[in-house]
Amino acid sequence: MRFTLFGYPKTGKTTLFNLLTDARIEVKAFDDLNKQPNLRQAHVPDDRLDAVSALFPDKEKKQADIDFVDLAGTAFGEIKNSSYLNHLRTADGLVHVARGFAHEQVPHPKGSVDARRDIAAMEDELLFADLMSVEARLDKLDKDLARNPDPEGVKERDVLKLLHDHLGQGQALRTAELSPALDKIIRPFAFLSRKPILHVINVGEADIPAIPTPGKLAAAPGPGTALLAFCGTVESEIMELEDEEKSTFLAEYGLTELSAARFLKTAYSLLRVITFYTLGEKEVKAWTIREGQTAVQAAGAVHTDIAKGFIKAEVSPVESLLEAGSIPAARDRGTVRLEGRDYAVRDGDVIYFRFSK
Repeated sequence: MRFTLFGYPKTGKTTLFNLLTDARIEVKAFDDLNKQPNLRQAHVPDDRLDAVSALFPDKEKKQADIDFVDLAGTAFGEIKNSSYLNHLRTADGLVHVARGFAHEQVPHPKGSVDARRDIAAMEDELLFADLMSVEARLDKLDKDLARNPDPEGVKERDVLKLLHDHLGQGQALRTAELSPALDKIIRPFAFLSRKPILHVINVGEADIPAIPTPGKLAAAPGPGTALLAFCGTVESEIMELEDEEKSTFLAEYGLTELSAARFLKTAYSLLRVITFYTLGEKEVKAWTIREGQTAVQAAGAVHTDIAKGFIKAEVSPVESLLEAGSIPAARDRGTVRLEGRDYAVRDGDVIYFRFSK
């Protein structure tokens, strides 16, 4: 999975990037005309993987990974012209960092701090960028179809006209209900307002009590969106402490966990992502796939050759395996099932793929 962090200047994007990836990037790095994105891969903490791995001490434990991209701030109204559009379009999920803190030495570009306003403004910018893309493509299609009325081109034009009307009404494409066939037609465009987006508000110390209930600070714009809050300055300080001290300081601020843990829970839910596990000869590994994907699709996530030669999947719920203590014991209890290629993988499944080489 890949998440791209973006937003207006001076919101705390790089601070959040550091908190999510355990990086140590100077938060003023972009001030020195360095506009190259920050890139980092982070391991996903997983208690279930830890427990399964403990049953197989001779195997290497491998966590699932998430790729994070941190973009420099974009001026108000400039997303449509941004050189970072490709980073936004190739993301599985967007993370918009909005400013909710005041700072005399770091004035807000709009003259006042208003996270609700900035979230609405960014949603409008993503929508307008999509509208421009649709109009440009429709213009080209009209010219091409005048010369050659290709049936596939006509289908594309028809669905883009529907999207144009939807965008023209100020509605993000996340709210457009499309059949799988129509969704497949528009997928290559990677429209920004159709992507899941997590709006994260960076608050000041006075608003820390609102972090567990970010809806008090702003409202999620609608389907396919979610809202979180964090205090970048305080949490950055906590991250410098020893592990045993972190929980003490979190409790002092009325918090139960760091933003990385809350981010992962919310992001997985927003993207409808689940985790399954494989037991290989040398490793125990966690994998992430979209909810509803089949056993053969999960096999393909592990290796394309496994998907091509797929025969059966031996499946055990992780809780049943942990209770049994071993695969043979789980088989004896009847909690290991044989499933075919169309089996919908469930969160927490431990899978051994049978395949022909």
